[in-house]
Amino acid sequence: MSVVQSVFQVLSIITAIFVRFSPLPDFRRIYTAKKVGEVQILPVVTLFTNCVVLVWYGYLSDDIFPLLATAVLGLVTCSGFTSIFYYYTDDRRAVHKILLWALLFIVLVCAYGTLGVCGLTGQSDHSVGTAFGAISIVTSVALCGSPLATIRRVVRAKSTASMPFTLSLANFTNGAVWIVYSVMIKDIWVFIPNVMGFVLSSIQMVIYVIYPSTSAEDLQPETAVIYPALDHEASISVIIATPGKEKLDRKDSLDYVAIRSPSMRCLSSVSIERH
Repeated sequence: MSVVQSVFQVLSIITAIFVRFSPLPDFRRIYTAKKVGEVQILPVVTLFTNCVVLVWYGYLSDDIFPLLATAVLGLVTCSGFTSIFYYYTDDRRAVHKILLWALLFIVLVCAYGTLGVCGLTGQSDHSVGTAFGAISIVTSVALCGSPLATIRRVVRAKSTASMPFTLSLANFTNGAVWIVYSVMIKDIWVFIPNVMGFVLSSIQMVIYVIYPSTSAEDLQPETAVIYPALDHEASISVIIATPGKEKLDRKDSLDYVAIRSPSMRCLSSVSIERH
């Protein structure tokens, strides 16, 4: 193994770990706020299913490290993230539906892998591994494309608050590194899904530039000064409605910040002085 290949092997491990822990900032906010806000569970579930497929492919292709090892790590982290989301979400029926489809897919994949390894499908381990490589293309595209599930909301609200930025960034960097590494180890089934994932993640990076996430500062109301007949200066909040923007319930968002109106303080002082 050359020095360059060793370097990219280490980089692939680092970026793969980055992907496995990328949902952490969003789920840390969920744990702190005790509500899920605009965070979606779909990207985490697709990451889990992708890791299941990669565990099988890593085992069958004898790529224990880094492929299988980082995939197992992903199973652990995603299980924790899913548990947190399930505990704090108010819409468990929607979560049940997503988890049910994921479970059905995992059962079918594991059943095929078990039958293949036992020789009941009439395939060699190499042939079964090739099949899992093809399946990984589907799961990788689903993983990297899952943040785009809320694209309609993003365009309407002109904000990417509902898209997981860290996961998109992790998929972007991970895809770039694994493309180079797959060329070095000459593994087409690692190369293809990472190319497709890199393209989808690049699209998401462009969307983040066009529609940046709404921050708490963006929710600050503009103020205006009025001069009432009592000769006391007071401030009122002015809310400017922008046509075409989707009406969002900010109380359900992790970006929501309650702001006390300055007019209440000023008008209260005016009322006291009048008496």
